[in-house]
Amino acid sequence: MDLGLACPACGHLNVLHASQCERCNAGLVQPGAPPSRRPPQNLKATQVAPSPVRQQAMAAAPAPAPAPKGAAKTMFFGALQQQPVVPRLVVIKGEGGDGVIYHLSGTNHSVGRSTGDILFREDVFLDPEHARFTVQGGRLFVKSLVSQNGVFVRIKSPVALDHNDCFLVGEQLLRLDSDPLPDGGPDSNGTYPYSSPRPDARFRVVQQLAGGGEGRVASAQGGSMSLGREGNTVNFPSDRFISGRHARLDAASDSHHVYLTDTGSRNGTFVRLKGAQELFHGDYLFVGQQLLRVEIS
Repeated sequence: MDLGLACPACGHLNVLHASQCERCNAGLVQPGAPPSRRPPQNLKATQVAPSPVRQQAMAAAPAPAPAPKGAAKTMFFGALQQQPVVPRLVVIKGEGGDGVIYHLSGTNHSVGRSTGDILFREDVFLDPEHARFTVQGGRLFVKSLVSQNGVFVRIKSPVALDHNDCFLVGEQLLRLDSDPLPDGGPDSNGTYPYSSPRPDARFRVVQQLAGGGEGRVASAQGGSMSLGREGNTVNFPSDRFISGRHARLDAASDSHHVYLTDTGSRNGTFVRLKGAQELFHGDYLFVGQQLLRVEIS
């Protein structure tokens, strides 16, 4: 049997009467001497070898699975998420590209021909002060002021229309006439006036002409009407901005409303606003002749 002093730190067997371990330099306690409370000198975790028992346990334990290469690391929230949201209005140019970008960093921004924060001085379809954009907590709202032509927003889902509501399909400004037709009764003498046969229609669409006045008046087929360039209830074959099957109107069965739906047109269908409305990222709207895209990110 080999005699010596076992190191309490690493288990190495040292010669008798040694004061320090020859392997790890830890202090050794002589037999019969009280244990020393001095910490071992120059001892580092990376320099201490495990005991034989611990070595066996480590050898038997399975090795940890390596992390997959290219694994994504979890990121911490930073200052980017805390920055205030600043909505933007992007002017769409005639060929469809992006033009001037207006950053709405304040609370209220008015648009007009001669008065306001955003001016389009050459647009004769704008009133001097036409519309107001309001930012509240990163949300954007628009309201038409006392303007002749109003604000038109592109629809993304069916919209309920009331009598005399206006909407844009291509270059056509159309008005919904959903009032019941007169009963066509006789005059006080009991005489009936000459007239055309009454259509079996729930509503009509009236074309609003440039410079004022009304153009075509088209009646629905029962409770529905399709609009487009060809193959519809009402066609506008010379309008280059209308798709073949552009939009449709359907009378509600349980109310007086008529629902307007865009049927996958390229240039969209726009409805004139009645009061303030919230705008969302990706919305398009006409203010005068200016087509604007909303960006909120």
